[in-house]
Amino acid sequence: MEQNDSSKGLLTGGDQLQFHEFDNDDDDSPLIDAADKDTSGSQVQTHTFNNYPSDGDEEGDKAELLTGKKKQAAFWTFEYYQTFFEVDSYEVVRRLMASFIPQPSKDFLNSQIRPNPDLYGPFWVCATLVFTIAISGDLANFFTTKGGHGWHANFYHVTVAATIIFLYAWLTPGAVWGVLSWQGNPAGYTFLEMVCVYGYSLTIYIPISLLLVIPSPAFRYTLMAIGLILSVSVMLLSMWPAVKDFDIKISVITLAVIFILHTLLTVGFLLYFFDEQFDATHIDPHITTTHAALKPTKSS
Repeated sequence: MEQNDSSKGLLTGGDQLQFHEFDNDDDDSPLIDAADKDTSGSQVQTHTFNNYPSDGDEEGDKAELLTGKKKQAAFWTFEYYQTFFEVDSYEVVRRLMASFIPQPSKDFLNSQIRPNPDLYGPFWVCATLVFTIAISGDLANFFTTKGGHGWHANFYHVTVAATIIFLYAWLTPGAVWGVLSWQGNPAGYTFLEMVCVYGYSLTIYIPISLLLVIPSPAFRYTLMAIGLILSVSVMLLSMWPAVKDFDIKISVITLAVIFILHTLLTVGFLLYFFDEQFDATHIDPHITTTHAALKPTKSS
């Protein structure tokens, strides 16, 4: 009897399992994951999915994955500028080292910067150089004057260094890129690539500015000459593919202007921050005058 009752119970449960076919004509029809209504009249629980992904979105995502290209964000959005800082530390270090090692067989821009120019490295190179050259200039003048009573730190040097360095790193490549565009820009250099080259070209001046603390004019001029030769050589080699197809006069003038501007920047660093004869702003004239007045004189 017990076996018959259990078989009857299984049959009764089996009768409750019903299979239904649903029409797919209406996309918004609910999906039913349970049986309709059982014999006791209980309500069926249903789940409705309304937010289906469109075919266009799926095709766009597939295209981005296959081609590796993403949609360009608008220039007023944060995502547009975020792409300029998408660079890893290894790549930044590699570019820093290559920025002062001239390689005639391959230029810096095409071998190191392309196809991913960044603003992360150039920004921190400029920012670091501002503080190293301003602080080193103050220390150099301190050692030269042997910490005399008339010496004082000149924090105005930080403002001057920041103005000169950032203007040079932005306006000069903009002017060069304008000349390239005027001549057709056969190499296809972009403004961002030019800023990247000019920003990294200042890397060599960071360690040199720290060594300029040594109070030796000959040593300082030698270091700055070496830094100028290394830095401007990398820049000229990077610019050559862009100007080699120009008229010979325009090519020579363009490269000469690049060399002269970089030379003026180097000489300006040396004279303004490290030449005590040129820069007398560290000496307080009132204190110096007071000490001179108090200095005893020999009686006749």
